[in-house]
Amino acid sequence: MKTARLDVRLDPEQKKLIEEAAALSGSTTSSFVQAVLLEKARTVIREHRAVERMKLSAEAFDQLVVDLEKPARTVPELLEQLGKAGS
Repeated sequence: MKTARLDVRLDPEQKKLIEEAAALSGSTTSSFVQAVLLEKARTVIREHRAVERMKLSAEAFDQLVVDLEKPARTVPELLEQLGKAGS
């Protein structure tokens, strides 16, 4: 059961725009606003969590910098190393 409320102040043009969009989508203004807000909230949370997962420790960042500064290896060099590793 929905019991929580969220009040938002809008200027008349904003309200009219939202009401028109809701009508065009075939939903009530309340349902339209709920759907849009929930979609945006989920997107923001998902993006934030993705950024959090990508954060490196200082040690891992330092190692990444060291690795990036090493000269690039060619495909034959990589294949040779893989062959040695598999032996």
